[in-house]
Amino acid sequence: MFDYQLKKSKRRKTVAIKIYNQTVTVFAPHYVPIKQIDSWLLEKQHWIETQLKKQLNVIDTKQYPIEKNKIKIFSESVELIFREGPSSDVKEHNNTLYVTHSSRVKNYKNKYESLIKRYLEEKLAAYVEMRIAFYCEKMDEALPKKLTLAVYKRRWGSCNSKRELSFNLHLIGAPHRIIDYVIVHELAHLRYLNHSKQFWDRVEVFYPDYKAASNWLKTNGMSLQWVF
Repeated sequence: MFDYQLKKSKRRKTVAIKIYNQTVTVFAPHYVPIKQIDSWLLEKQHWIETQLKKQLNVIDTKQYPIEKNKIKIFSESVELIFREGPSSDVKEHNNTLYVTHSSRVKNYKNKYESLIKRYLEEKLAAYVEMRIAFYCEKMDEALPKKLTLAVYKRRWGSCNSKRELSFNLHLIGAPHRIIDYVIVHELAHLRYLNHSKQFWDRVEVFYPDYKAASNWLKTNGMSLQWVF
């Protein structure tokens, strides 16, 4: 029997399995005995082992900026040059980012990470804000109340009932057309906070090739992630 994590909840009504990063997590109602869960998992053992093997065979396409001195910005591979200088900053020249840490910095790798993330956030924010304004006008939609950029594990964007939008910072590595799809997707949620037919119809009106863009993210999403 394989190891697994068990998470019980009073709200949950059924037992479910999640396999991610070689970790098996079981979600179950709080009243279900562990023996019953173990028995159920034995029935699912072949399927679980197959999924674990599939994950082992997935090629790691994540980006390792400090190790490989490269990072994607709007689908273009940009060279990174790390150096020490009088002050900490990031400067761009001829498709190269010069990342400088001050001689006073002790943990320069952490400094490199914070400098690069801040630069990428500013770069993505400028583009997203511009395109949100563009699409809001086309969609006859008021501007969102708040915009947040952050690193998320399982989503490219989100929208809530307060008209607040958030976008995954990893999108900075995607082509502009893919970022535009995520923007239209979240703006459509301002009117339909679900994935109903009306929602998808609205997405299609303003981004007809949405299925191809969604498939692109499913296929290439890992390559947008970076690890410091």
